[in-house]
This record gives sequence, structure tokens and C-alpha cells, in this order.
Amino acid sequence: MKIKEISEGLPSDVKNQLMPNENVYYFSFIASKGGCGASGEKNKYWLALTDRRLIYKTKILSESSKSNSYVERDGDLPFKKISFIEVSETKKSSGCSSESFSQLRISSSGGTVIIPIPTKEKGHQIRKVYSQLNEE
Repeated sequence: MKIKEISEGLPSDVKNQLMPNENVYYFSFIASKGGCGASGEKNKYWLALTDRRLIYKTKILSESSKSNSYVERDGDLPFKKISFIEVSETKKSSGCSSESFSQLRISSSGGTVIIPIPTKEKGHQIRKVYSQLNEE
């Protein structure tokens, strides 16, 4: 199945980071959750796949934290640097309760970036589009 380019409806955050002649083929807002029933701003965090790289603005697992805290990051990973993408599900104490959540684990030459995602299905969708783009 041929992936279609996304040319309309992209936030300015994404458009401003595109290089000349770079096309977006996947975009999704990814919600970040807080504790005690609070939810993050659904339109604040996102992930995009272009024909060259994965671009993101989200909260990622802090590399130096032993308490599994998340910090806001804005970055990109060129496809040439990505070794693999894995989808995982884990339980975490969050505020008043324990909850299951899904993660996208992206291994690159610089380490592993762990991005919380709303569902495992969303992770599988992202991984599928990445694989298709990486083959072309």
C-alpha cells in the first residue's frame, strides 16, 4: 500500500522544522498523561515521519533519572541513525494509582529514546509507516 504525503493540516511546529523538499507521510498528536486523573494537552505533543527522519515534540523518559520522570524534548532522528523501533507496554505508578501505558522505544546510534504513546496500536501504526518509508 502506497503511503500518501500529508500537505495540509500540519501545525506550524512541524512545518517550521521541515527541510527543503522534505515531505511528511505520518503525523499524530500524542497525549501525555499526568497523575490523579489530570491529562496533558493533547495538541501540545506530537510525532511526525517524513521521507528522511522522525521528528517529535513530547515528554520522554529522562536518561539520568532513576525515578522514571519525563522531560519535555523536541528533536529528530534521521532514518540512517535508527537501529530499530519497538512498542512496549508497562505499568507505572502515576499520582494516585497505577496505570498501564504504552511506549515507543527508538534505538539509535546515540542511545534509546523512549516516547510515551496513547496505545500499542498507535505504536504499531507508527512502526509500520516507518518501515514502509525506510524501504523506499
